[in-house]
Amino acid sequence: MRRIVAASAVLTWGLAGCGGSDDTVTILAASSLADVMPLLVAVAEQTEPETTFEVSYAASSQIVQQLNAGIDADVAVLAGEGPLDTLDPTLEISSPRIVATNTLALALAPGNPGGVTALDDLDRSDLSLVLCAEQVPCGQAAAAMFEKAGIKPRVASFEPDVLATLSKVASGEADAGVVYVTDLIGQEVESVAVPQQDQVFNAYPAFTINDSTSGAAFVDLLGADEAQTVLRHAGFGAP
Repeated sequence: MRRIVAASAVLTWGLAGCGGSDDTVTILAASSLADVMPLLVAVAEQTEPETTFEVSYAASSQIVQQLNAGIDADVAVLAGEGPLDTLDPTLEISSPRIVATNTLALALAPGNPGGVTALDDLDRSDLSLVLCAEQVPCGQAAAAMFEKAGIKPRVASFEPDVLATLSKVASGEADAGVVYVTDLIGQEVESVAVPQQDQVFNAYPAFTINDSTSGAAFVDLLGADEAQTVLRHAGFGAP
């Protein structure tokens, strides 16, 4: 059974975490956090300016693989709760805390060559559609959305994460792709909203590894007002 350790409830930086040197906090973050995480780190640096925050990004399923393989880290933030089930049960982690939520949208290639105007258009056989791989949260959310909508689309390719999915659409290599609404902010791509009745919400759990006190402080920060305001401005929903 996995040992769950209690995270600190006080926002103080105990710099005895497992990730790197004594003044370094190592964070593993889901790819969909790549734009907002530097802003969250900046908030943390205001609290502890002498601390270095090292962040690496990957699909949540890859982060779990890294953790299972013994990667040295203080905290992980995933884009979905499903990957938690595949963590090695012997890992020592804190009880996961939901720090944000996200929803889906359709990203369209420049000029919308596929003529996509609604979710139902993704059912067309002449459309080039790309999705996140089925084992990562954005792919699982897309599958759940299609099931709710009663759609069985033909998929041109499955990409390793949401950033790769968006990149393929933005470059015109695919007509459309399913991404998070937050991925569209600041991007020069057209989009179509997902109807509320077909929408899927993804939760973002954060947790510490090996009882890292510095990791616990960072997780606490993610739930604090200033960080939550940053997340709202980036398009994420409340926990």
